[in-house]
Amino acid sequence: MMDDFERFLSRHSDDRILVVTPGGNHGDTLIHLGLEKKLRELRIDYKTLNLEVEGLRRPSLGVKYLLNIASWRLGLRRIFKLLDTEGFDLLLFEGGGYMSDLWYGPVLMMEAVRMHDKPIAVAPQSYWFRGEGFRELLGGGRPITLFCREPYSYRHLLEMELPPSVEVHVSDDTSLYLEPGDLERYIQPRRGGYDLVCFRGDRESAISEALKRSILAMAVDPLVGDISKRRSFEEFISTVAHAERVYTDRLHVAILAALLRRDTLLIGVRYHKNLGVYEYSLRRFPWVRYVEAEGDLFNVHFKRPRI
Repeated sequence: MMDDFERFLSRHSDDRILVVTPGGNHGDTLIHLGLEKKLRELRIDYKTLNLEVEGLRRPSLGVKYLLNIASWRLGLRRIFKLLDTEGFDLLLFEGGGYMSDLWYGPVLMMEAVRMHDKPIAVAPQSYWFRGEGFRELLGGGRPITLFCREPYSYRHLLEMELPPSVEVHVSDDTSLYLEPGDLERYIQPRRGGYDLVCFRGDRESAISEALKRSILAMAVDPLVGDISKRRSFEEFISTVAHAERVYTDRLHVAILAALLRRDTLLIGVRYHKNLGVYEYSLRRFPWVRYVEAEGDLFNVHFKRPRI
């Protein structure tokens, strides 16, 4: 059965779609692979634009993107055009967690609304805003479709009283369109049997020092590090694939571990993202557990006991 996002894409199967992502870490690559898999399955004509990669290739674009971010943060209205939408019927932003006050997704929405006349859609995201700026961006009657990857973001957007031209739906994170067979070609031989301990070190992190100590005390032969930003995508996939257990507050480390059937503990972050995706999607994997960032491990029981 198709979810809302798949049905939306099916309705646009005759359109040419410009797919835009700000770039990011290996978890964002996982999101991208899932989306591309679905677009190919539906035989959709699309082109992808990674602003991080393109900004390195064309420094002027990167500078304009940074200036747009500064304009957004300062509350200014002057922005620079980043995207060329000529010949496309729909502008689609990839999923993730960048449409929030913590990151700069609203800058992309601002440019899309003010500089282009195409319908806009955002693939399944987590949203979190403390002010009115994002709602104000969406005015003007432009058809905009926002997909949430968990119900907390869905309710958050509805409470913002968005304009009638904006539709809001809930669907799985696009990385969950992937299956283990899609990942096999990225798995490299390496020593296994360790417990992977992967914590964030950025503005989303909320894990307590007490919980960190408890996890490190529980882990067997721990491999500790934020693998979402290190080395190659193949190394990222392989490190999870060869782990015995995974402890992480990185959502897509947990999603990858879930797909590869690794015993996994997902830890909460600063807002509802991890909890929401666990409750909406990851709970169906019996080898995945969840604990809040200030929680403890008292009730955490994995599918298989560690020998």
